[in-house]
Amino acid sequence: MPEKLSKFMYAIMKEARRDSLMELLEVWEISEEEYEKIKEWFWQEHRVNL
Repeated sequence: MPEKLSKFMYAIMKEARRDSLMELLEVWEISEEEYEKIKEWFWQEHRVNL
């Protein structure tokens, strides 16, 4: 499981109304590289495409 997955999921749920996903990632200190790992994990584990 990606290192910051729980932080990412919490951020998405709490901040879903933000205009920009990249802004959300920046606020929660999740790099684009880390986000790519999270996306890949969701696809490999659950066939969910973020």
